[in-house]
Amino acid sequence: MQYGVPLANGSPADIPDSFHFDEISGSILEGVYDLGIVSFFSAIFMPRIIPSTLLAVCFLAACSRDAGPSTPAIPAETRRTALESAMQHLDAGRSVEALAITSKLILRDPNSIDALEKHAIVLLAEAARLESLGNSLIANTHRENALESYIAACSHQDVKGETQFSAAQLAHMLGKIELAISLYMESHQKLIHDGRSALWLAQIDLLSQNWSEANEWISKSLQRNPKEPSALISAGLIQANLGNCEDAKAYTNKAIRLQPNDQNFRIMQARVLRICGDPQRAIEILSSLQSSQAVIDEIELCKQRNVNHEY
Repeated sequence: MQYGVPLANGSPADIPDSFHFDEISGSILEGVYDLGIVSFFSAIFMPRIIPSTLLAVCFLAACSRDAGPSTPAIPAETRRTALESAMQHLDAGRSVEALAITSKLILRDPNSIDALEKHAIVLLAEAARLESLGNSLIANTHRENALESYIAACSHQDVKGETQFSAAQLAHMLGKIELAISLYMESHQKLIHDGRSALWLAQIDLLSQNWSEANEWISKSLQRNPKEPSALISAGLIQANLGNCEDAKAYTNKAIRLQPNDQNFRIMQARVLRICGDPQRAIEILSSLQSSQAVIDEIELCKQRNVNHEY
């Protein structure tokens, strides 16, 4: 398994697609829901430091000994070899060894975009390992440090849009919404065929009930990827809250055709129907789903809508 942020096609380390609804809020606010961000990593076990790690760290230490501010960056081949070693450890679940390498590397070569990005990836993997051991406080510190490393990488003019997107997702996960918005926008401008940043920007506005702004971003996302199920289901909910029920149902039906067995999508379909004045049909859909708190809450909202209509 390769480790990385669930953010960028072609990233050095891909993990499962982040576009899926893993949490739906129980909010009573009309149409509001939480897209959720999937966990970045599975649990990682702590192995012993192996000789190749020691060799890589010692080699970097030799390069950096007596280094001063005017010392030139390490040779590109040395950097490449060290990063390859770190990623090999990471792919094998050895985040401690990987972190030993990247930590030394960025001290010696703090302006390398590749080193900064991979250091962030390694920090996130180590954070996941620590979290699995119950060390949440240290794990969160590692995530904050990973974000700092990403931000340093993004300060370079020639940074890739994928790196900006990775930084945006991490900032979003850490609740730094304004920073996430800025990074999503920069990524959207660079990745001209990628609709993911616009989708996440739409989610931010959706959760704040800024329906017009959410509609602008979801439209941009669908222009780039018209068959993305998460963008389609989001567009359906946004259109419903804007009062455009025919468009809302059309978008929702397209999403359901693409992912007919996704329970969260079916809940969103029911929510659109409720908002658009068909709570009875919404209840029929919800009753066919596996029971969950989200399903129970939505059924209750549908019943309240029925009662209100009766009076």
